[in-house]
Amino acid sequence: MPQLDSVDAGEGTHIIFAPQSAPLRRQPEDLDPFERTVFNYLGLTHPRALLSNLNDFLEDQTDLEHELDEELTDVRKNIDGQIAEEQTRRSSILNAPPWGTGPAPSIAASEQKARRFIEEITGKPPGDDLQGSSLEALLESAESSLSERRTQDRGSLEKRSEELAKSRGLLEELRSVSAQIQTQESIIQGTKGKLADVYDDQTADELQQKLTDAKFEATTESIKGRIVRDAIDLIGRGDSEEVPCPICDSHHDRQVLESTLQGTATQSDDSAGSIVAELESRLQESEELELRLGTEESRLKSLRDNEVNAAALVDSEDKARLAEAEDIDQLIENYVQKESIIDAQMEDQDAWSASKRAELNRLKEESRFHRIQRRLNSLQINRRELDRVIESYDSLVAFGQSARTIEEVVNSQLNEQLGQEIPRVSEVLSRAFSALTQHPWYDRLIITNSVLPKLQLRVASSQDPTGREDPTGVLNGQAESALVVVPHFAFSQTDDTPTEVYLVMLDDPTRALDTEHINILLERLRELGRNVQLIVASQETERFQEMIPKVFDEDSYVIIEPTGWSPHRGPTLKIMYE
Repeated sequence: MPQLDSVDAGEGTHIIFAPQSAPLRRQPEDLDPFERTVFNYLGLTHPRALLSNLNDFLEDQTDLEHELDEELTDVRKNIDGQIAEEQTRRSSILNAPPWGTGPAPSIAASEQKARRFIEEITGKPPGDDLQGSSLEALLESAESSLSERRTQDRGSLEKRSEELAKSRGLLEELRSVSAQIQTQESIIQGTKGKLADVYDDQTADELQQKLTDAKFEATTESIKGRIVRDAIDLIGRGDSEEVPCPICDSHHDRQVLESTLQGTATQSDDSAGSIVAELESRLQESEELELRLGTEESRLKSLRDNEVNAAALVDSEDKARLAEAEDIDQLIENYVQKESIIDAQMEDQDAWSASKRAELNRLKEESRFHRIQRRLNSLQINRRELDRVIESYDSLVAFGQSARTIEEVVNSQLNEQLGQEIPRVSEVLSRAFSALTQHPWYDRLIITNSVLPKLQLRVASSQDPTGREDPTGVLNGQAESALVVVPHFAFSQTDDTPTEVYLVMLDDPTRALDTEHINILLERLRELGRNVQLIVASQETERFQEMIPKVFDEDSYVIIEPTGWSPHRGPTLKIMYE
């Protein structure tokens, strides 16, 4: 079968060339039908396809190189950054190695240290559940064992310390109450002494009676005093030197009698009043002392009740010692000494726990060192793998560079060959275009060599002295439609010489052509049909049925029309003329 290099979907013209070489596995995607036809005619389809595929490959290659370069750069920075961080952590450990002097221990050695640590804490080797365990699992078990041991040891000591403190506190409370009782008894004794001094071997009733008598005596003396004063007043009223005494009725010297009566009145008043005042003071003081004594005795009773309650709380052994007349102060001192011993034991326990904690922390630091070392080894392996990937990437880049060199060579060689062939092809195209269109001005078709290997078609006029080239868009509709079939006439022989063209298919070639140009086209098609097979599709069935018999021999063509269409079977064709 012929090679269908130039066939693609859509309206237009399709040229099928005779087979010259093996079909291409991948057709160039950047060629239009005109370029495909020209390259096929020149036998340069394979080089052009190679160049197109190389361009596509190099575009993908460049994108891949950029993508891989960014990705490899990010991965390298990430790995190198992690290695630097791990090396910094390792250096901080090596600056003060937890294992002391000498080389770093192996993981097995650290695991053995952890097992010995557990045995020191628990008093027995690690259980079967820890056999074959990792260093991290052993350290976790060691942490748990140390916490349990410290809680257990310190718990018993704290419990004993609390018991001793409680017993000591009860004894101290009992001692305090006893001391308060002694103090209170002394206070009461003092109060009773003062009260005895106030009573002066008398009772309260006797003192009260004595006060009553003293008050009566004072009243009597007061009455006497008033009588004396009245007598003195009476004597003072007389004018004789001798006057009778109002009391004894004897006559006495006035001055002597007044002086005597005055002294008697003053002495009587002062003596009786002082006795009453002294007795009242003693009686008031006795009442106050009696009231105070009652209060102090109530307080003493309360203290003795507290003593009984405090004694009831004291440990039975302490009670026995107290019953044996042992000094309570000595008992309290014994408890203080016991508490001091417990405190010392707790300090020793804290020191032991702190030393074991420090030892465990060193083991944890060793474990951290091993983790860092494993991480570093893993990162360094990844770095070496990355280096191999980078080497492969460099090989890929080198391969891409080789492909670029090949692309440059192929492009250069193809452009060189095109440069040699384009003038001849342009001349052949110009003759076919001029014959088909008979354009009054544009009679030349030129493939410009400024964008090779891209084949860009331009139109020009042999009458233009400037040699200006214009785009094909300047042509009118009929001339532009004629461009579609120009390659078929240009690349086909009109004599009996075998042609490279095997089959020409024309899709609606009369589009935008008037009757005159249709006749020209049919004449050219008749000439072309002598050497190749033609298939012409057109919507102008009536015009073709009228004009074809005038141009073609009756046995050189067949007219077929579609009469129906099915989505499952496709069109139904009917031969209208054969």
